[in-house]
Amino acid sequence: MIESTEKQEVNEISKADVPSKSYHFLGTRTERVVFLTLMTLLSVAPIIFGKTIPSHADWHIHIEHAYNFKRCFWQGQLLPRWIDVQVNGYGEPIFNYYAPLVYYLFTFLEIFFRDPILSMKWSFVIPMVLCTVFGYIYLRRHGSAVSSAMAMAFIIFSPAIHIFIYNTNWPTSTLGLAFLFLTYYGIDSFNKNADFDFKSFLTTSIGFAGMALAHLATAFLFILLSVPYFFLSLYIYRSKKFVKSFFLSLALGAAMAGFYLFPACLEKNVVRTDEVLTAGPLWDYSKNFLYTYLDRHRDDGYAWAIFDHRYYEVSNALFSLAVLFCLIPLLLNMDKVKRYFAEPFRVNIAITMFTVCFLMMTPVSMLVWLMIKPMQTVQFPWRFTSFILPFGASILVYAFDLIGKLVKEKIDMSGYKIILYCLGCIFSMLVFVDFINVYYWKWVPQQNLIKAGINVLWGNEEYRPNLTGDPNWKQIDFKHDFSPTIVTSSPTDITLVKWVSHERIFEVFSQEDNQIRLRIFNFPGWAVYIDGNKTQIDMDPKSGSILFKVLPGKHQVIVRFEHTPLRKASGYISLGAFILYLYLLSKSIQNRKFLIRNLAETRDEKISTEVPTT
Repeated sequence: MIESTEKQEVNEISKADVPSKSYHFLGTRTERVVFLTLMTLLSVAPIIFGKTIPSHADWHIHIEHAYNFKRCFWQGQLLPRWIDVQVNGYGEPIFNYYAPLVYYLFTFLEIFFRDPILSMKWSFVIPMVLCTVFGYIYLRRHGSAVSSAMAMAFIIFSPAIHIFIYNTNWPTSTLGLAFLFLTYYGIDSFNKNADFDFKSFLTTSIGFAGMALAHLATAFLFILLSVPYFFLSLYIYRSKKFVKSFFLSLALGAAMAGFYLFPACLEKNVVRTDEVLTAGPLWDYSKNFLYTYLDRHRDDGYAWAIFDHRYYEVSNALFSLAVLFCLIPLLLNMDKVKRYFAEPFRVNIAITMFTVCFLMMTPVSMLVWLMIKPMQTVQFPWRFTSFILPFGASILVYAFDLIGKLVKEKIDMSGYKIILYCLGCIFSMLVFVDFINVYYWKWVPQQNLIKAGINVLWGNEEYRPNLTGDPNWKQIDFKHDFSPTIVTSSPTDITLVKWVSHERIFEVFSQEDNQIRLRIFNFPGWAVYIDGNKTQIDMDPKSGSILFKVLPGKHQVIVRFEHTPLRKASGYISLGAFILYLYLLSKSIQNRKFLIRNLAETRDEKISTEVPTT
């Protein structure tokens, strides 16, 4: 009893001798996980717990696209490319160009939930959660855990993740941003000491493939910005291995996404989307958020039509203002940056890339938009918001870590405290603006979802093909074209056998030669088979619809939307690239197991040599 009391007293004395650690905000991993989870749940709560989805200018279009993608998928188009009911029944190759990953996600979720509204909700939520996860992983690569969590909070309430979803009502850009974080993480985690860095290579390739499949505009801007980013990163690595890994990983990612990426890029000339998307004044495309905010009430272009509320612009300005405040301690302490950070040039990279992306959202970039014509199909300068986020958040992380180092040196922090207080106020304003936008937004009554989808279904001509070469092709009014689906030149008996999005089968009986007109655009890929034999297709010179001839008698006609040689080759390239990716992934796992086993054996040998034998 006495011995146990003595031991207890000794333990209490020893505990008293050890100084207790003071509490630090987000000091533990559990606290950081809970913090980021709560921030994300706060931002997505209206979607999760709301009865339906938010309403905005394009919500009905995206809902109709999602429904038709699912319908075409279950009708047999495993790679859906054609909607048969667009443009008043003439059809559109819209899925040949729209990034399909979110639509696949919606199709999968509906199998699980058996509820289209719930499936659409989680199609919104999952990309936002992935942004939080991949964004934190990317920021953690550049700074401490606490600073990364704090900077990630700014991103969670930023316009490109959250408010942007409420603006366009479809999470393609948000999912593209998540894979953008993953791609940059793969590039920045390159190990120049390894013979072949499997981790960096595989992460970069899968990130770029996911980005291309999620949002083509984000992937296109990434390619443009990867040029200066590559040369800036080359200053750090200075290795041929990095050059090979950089280009080969992006090439593998593009190949894995090739089944969509290559047709979307190489068959776009048939659709002439350039003439549709650049119909407004180019000046509107070159405004940043401040100009758009001031110009909101002027009905003279796309600025008024697209930005029809102010929350997006204000939140964008607040995030950029937070980055500008964090630039102050970094620029004033560049000598300490070189001393405190292992790779100080990364701070210069983040500042340079943020400045470039920020300027591309202002009228200063007018010349660039004019010189690089494909950028005009990107359509809006706020696409660069997705790129100011990773570089701007990196600046936040570097600034927070630098201030933490300065605190340890017991430097006078009066000026830096003002910056931190300002950042706290900016974050509060960002959350407040986001709260007003999210929780006071207009929601679509569930019974109106189908009505709105039907209203937009026939009139949507965003990707209407121009097949006839008529310079006045946009003046053709297909909305009021109620001609029959099948028109014959002579009396004919027609019996429908099958009618789905990509295939139509019917029987015809006529006593004389017959020309049949189908109300389908003669887009590359459509083929007509009469009694199993492929026949020649002509085109209506006015509308661009399908024409073909049938001989007298009874015949079976099959009209099928097939893969062109480009689409077939793209599919095979994607399959081959995916097999190669799986092979490299298996090699990476084997190398990792081998490395772990060698480390364990080395540790055991070291322990055995240190322990003396009796």
